[in-house]
Amino acid sequence: MVADPQDLDHEDLPPSHLVYTQICEAIRRDQPTVSGLFDHEQMFLASGGAVTFESHPSMHALPGGLVEIATPEVRSPSELLACQRSIDALASEAATDSETSFDLRVLKNSSDALGHVYGCHENYEAEVASGIWLFIYRGFIALLWLMQTISLLFTLPLMAITVHLVSLCRYIRGSHPTNDDPHEMLGAVPVWLATLLIGSMRIVNFPTVAVLRFVVRHVAFRRQRRYLTPFLISRVALCGTGNLDHDGRYQMSAKAMAIDSLADMGGFRGERPIFVFGHWLGQFCAKSFVSLASTRQMFHRTQRFQIGLSDSNLSDLAEYVKVGSVSLLLDMIESGVTSGLPRIHQPLAALKRLASDWNLISSVKTNRGDMSAIEIQQTYLNAAQQFVDSTSADMRGEAPLVLERWQELLDAVVLFRRNPTDVASAIGRVDWLSKRWLIDQLGDTAEWTARKKIDLRYHELSEEGYFNQLIESRPELRLVDPETIERRRRSPPPGSPAARRGWLIREFANSDESMQSEWGYAMIGRGRQRRRVEFVEASRS
Repeated sequence: MVADPQDLDHEDLPPSHLVYTQICEAIRRDQPTVSGLFDHEQMFLASGGAVTFESHPSMHALPGGLVEIATPEVRSPSELLACQRSIDALASEAATDSETSFDLRVLKNSSDALGHVYGCHENYEAEVASGIWLFIYRGFIALLWLMQTISLLFTLPLMAITVHLVSLCRYIRGSHPTNDDPHEMLGAVPVWLATLLIGSMRIVNFPTVAVLRFVVRHVAFRRQRRYLTPFLISRVALCGTGNLDHDGRYQMSAKAMAIDSLADMGGFRGERPIFVFGHWLGQFCAKSFVSLASTRQMFHRTQRFQIGLSDSNLSDLAEYVKVGSVSLLLDMIESGVTSGLPRIHQPLAALKRLASDWNLISSVKTNRGDMSAIEIQQTYLNAAQQFVDSTSADMRGEAPLVLERWQELLDAVVLFRRNPTDVASAIGRVDWLSKRWLIDQLGDTAEWTARKKIDLRYHELSEEGYFNQLIESRPELRLVDPETIERRRRSPPPGSPAARRGWLIREFANSDESMQSEWGYAMIGRGRQRRRVEFVEASRS
């Protein structure tokens, strides 16, 4: 967002790529960084996180844009919350310190004023399959690896043709490349030709995508998807951040209203699934061209499990419960404790129904009869409580705290459901209710633009952000102290791959030896001296 006291025209606003570049420069002044191995615009931080520009090349010259800042890997919900708040502070200060003539602000939300939907994704390490299903999964991975090797043989000539056509177009136009960015290269050719080239690449990769789609829908994470779907659909009542649409309707989650599938690639054809496997698509259709050997990690028993139905919470309690509850339920599911968990009929329709009813009246059909979002959440909470009670005390970790805070968040929503005027305990805890309360202060006659302003600026990461102003009067709702946030901003949590990555970045960021990083490993040096350094120990079966 650009704070605009001078009534700027749309044409006067800064291009999104310029804003991203300036934010990255400000972050580099804050701490050591290195570029990504596969995406040179990606930036890995000494704090263990990473910054990426999520925008289509055709929109680089337009205002707006999405800056994705990922937290480092962590081993507990408390660590994740501290890391999340540290990157919030980093993004806020980077926007303030950016060397532009504009007053830039960063919004951490799930949709903009034009209705574009984006937002948070959650990632967990989970068991992709077990028993016979693990054997089937690995068989498909071997097949995909072979298919991608064959695709590579077809793609290399196509890429050579593309390079020659780009060079020819540049020669005819008399232009010269400024870098090797593929986005800039395709921008040099006519639109129809670029479309044809991209379409050809998609055709070559289509068999791989088709098989991969079958795997993610029917083989990978079967148990997790089966038992987590009702929980995630009903979770919007606790962890949604609220959204005012263009028709003036208020919903508990913009992200929920945009979901259109259960499990899919997420972006290949514009789909928005609950369970996202776009990183697998990137592995088989992009990274394997650079290193076919990198595919071997796809044979591991544990894999990255990504959830797309997630909102960008400002409330510490909602953020903590969001990730803590899923972590606890994943442990429960992998332990085989799933008795009594509900199953929802027509989950996508149920999600839209629950997310659009901020009065919390609606119920959806399950195998246990009609249930509301609150009843589904209470069922999962009770099951998790029994699971923790049956676990030895020395193995519980943060689970008791997760249960306590989960109940606290649920109680705040239950009080509102019983009495719509009883919102005191929800303010600053439940994002969608806090935002709704702020909007209601304008009265029934307020125009849509005034109400939408609150919807957006609630998420502003600055002292003038509406949530930050709201929470100033209730500092007891902050669950992480400033000292911990500052520590996580400078150094990654110990005992995770991020710790070694952060150490190496500090060592090599400003040295003569080149370093490029991925999440699991880094490439250090040049030419024959280049070597691969793993951030984790030998793979687990």
